[in-house]
Amino acid sequence: MMNSSADPRLYEAAQNGCVSYALLQEAAIQSGLTAPDLLDELSYVVASRYSANEIDFEEADAVMNALWAVCVSREFWADYDRTIPPVTNAVYLAFDAGEYHRESDSPSTDPEIKYTRPLIDALLAEHVPIGSRL
Repeated sequence: MMNSSADPRLYEAAQNGCVSYALLQEAAIQSGLTAPDLLDELSYVVASRYSANEIDFEEADAVMNALWAVCVSREFWADYDRTIPPVTNAVYLAFDAGEYHRESDSPSTDPEIKYTRPLIDALLAEHVPIGSRL
């Protein structure tokens, strides 16, 4: 269960790998948030749930990849002047950093532990979820 004003259909669609822009717009209208703010709120929820070990890296990464895809879609960029929501960007990049091993790291290095966890911890320490500001 999500602790967010975000429509749970968004999270479910993201878990399945595809968030349509139409669903994002509908959920934004229903929540009273802009689409970028809704994406940021949902991204914050993903980061929080991951940090609390409520979801694993693979689920969080898949959800963020789906959210990223909708926020760089032609429709979203046309409506929001090619702007990527800042929390969505930060959370996406944190999970992206944990997706691959770097040559400069030892073979035993876990990129999720070395890169993703600290980035998520820092983000959660800095940001207040949008829904709590309403």
